[in-house]
Amino acid sequence: MKILVTAEQFGYGPIATCLNVVKELKKYDDIILTFAGTGISLEQAKMTDYFDSIIECKTYDEKELKNIKDLILEHDVVLSSENVPGARYALEIGHKRVYYIDNLMWMWDEIHPGLENLKGYIISESISCKENFSRIGEKTKNPIFVGPLRDMNVRNNGKKENKLIINIGGAEAFIIDSNIVKKFYQKLINGILSNHDFVNKFDKIIVCGGSGVINSLKLDNNDSKITVSTLSNEDYLRELDTCSHCIMASGLGNFFETLWRDKTIMYLPPVNYSQLLQLEYYKKMNLGFNLVNWSDFTFYKEVPSLMNEEAGVDLVIENVKKYIDLGEDNTSEKSIERFMQEDQSAYYHDRNKYIEALEKNGNEKVAEIIYKQTKGELQ
Repeated sequence: MKILVTAEQFGYGPIATCLNVVKELKKYDDIILTFAGTGISLEQAKMTDYFDSIIECKTYDEKELKNIKDLILEHDVVLSSENVPGARYALEIGHKRVYYIDNLMWMWDEIHPGLENLKGYIISESISCKENFSRIGEKTKNPIFVGPLRDMNVRNNGKKENKLIINIGGAEAFIIDSNIVKKFYQKLINGILSNHDFVNKFDKIIVCGGSGVINSLKLDNNDSKITVSTLSNEDYLRELDTCSHCIMASGLGNFFETLWRDKTIMYLPPVNYSQLLQLEYYKKMNLGFNLVNWSDFTFYKEVPSLMNEEAGVDLVIENVKKYIDLGEDNTSEKSIERFMQEDQSAYYHDRNKYIEALEKNGNEKVAEIIYKQTKGELQ
């Protein structure tokens, strides 16, 4: 059984959830896996030993997709993680087994046209979304609801170190000007690390994220305790296990991977639409996170929910640009000062309780569905 895997590159979410499913697919001994992608998705795929072959392709570009038409058709299954153009193209050329993973059903104003006839529309309920699906998903055939596609099995925390992780996530998307994102994180990270009392609080500080942004960072603080790198997901989780504090982008992966690890957590202002809505959701949950959203700044331009994604991204980027042009960043400074003093341990029980209530076997369930359905049809 040959499976072609693609994942969108707008952040770590699509590739991380995809790799969790692929890890389960690898347990079947008659599967051959090919990955096609670019950006951080390609970068993370190469950091694993999951794939028999890896092909660089801008899977959001129709011309490049046409170049791999024969490759797509020679695979028994196409598994797309939030890569709409790739999934849609595979359907258009007549592929009969296209599975699509959607982590963001809760935020869509409509389901992307062209994805109605998938073999399986896999909806990860990271945030409750059945109500929104009932509103917009009438034409969608074969919906499959599963739990978060993350490692949800609670395990013992590693021995705590006096260590801070600053994780900016993937921070890449072809609909966002990468230079704006780089300028944003350049200012934000240097602002955080300019607080010497804060830096001196830790024995070790790791700044990590996708290489596109990480390689462009120029730190004003050259303290030897600070390292800047791009980590594989497995290496990142090992560091996360032993750190005491986290400052991170508000992606769903960061949320689920820290929720049961009993950390002091601060979320950074968003660079895309889903991150902004997630911050609003985390605030309602009241789980003790230190949250910094654009609504905390005086220049805030409101971003409504359930709007077109590209329009939402544009509004978020307007706020990002205003922040870049801002002189003193008092809002972030005050949040860092509060973060230095915080003890979030009173919320650990509620965080653990939240994650314990979620479905734990989403990765295995998706892999089993794909394998058994395909195996049955190929026999």
